[in-house]
Amino acid sequence: MSYTIVGLFPNQKYAKEISEGIEKTGIKNEDYIIYKTQKNKTDKSNFWKKLLGIEKAPAKTEVESLITSVAIRNEEELNNIKKSFKKNDVVKIYEFQDMTLEEAKNLDYIKKIVEIRAKSQIYSMPQIPNARGRISEGINTEVKA
Repeated sequence: MSYTIVGLFPNQKYAKEISEGIEKTGIKNEDYIIYKTQKNKTDKSNFWKKLLGIEKAPAKTEVESLITSVAIRNEEELNNIKKSFKKNDVVKIYEFQDMTLEEAKNLDYIKKIVEIRAKSQIYSMPQIPNARGRISEGINTEVKA
């Protein structure tokens, strides 16, 4: 059993702790990658206000996420890494059996594969009915009362 596990973290605050936790599980430095992304300033202003010049100062927010890839060789390493990730507030863990650590060195590739996996999980969720019976039934009973 050899595959890559990817952990998504909300920020880079605990990058050192994540690295130390991975190494405590017995994973060597060359068997994991921590992608520290630069802080991107995203503009949260309204498109039309910006287009018409109404907005004075656009609000900027900083986005800093952390992605970690680890090469796993056995079930024990997998469980240890998952515990380490959870201790450091991991948002989501993905397991890729068909991805080598060499492929995982490309951050854009990781992002693309994670996006595809996330979309497939959304589409496979069961459909929940939003109304029982006819929609007009509810309003008729309110009007009669």
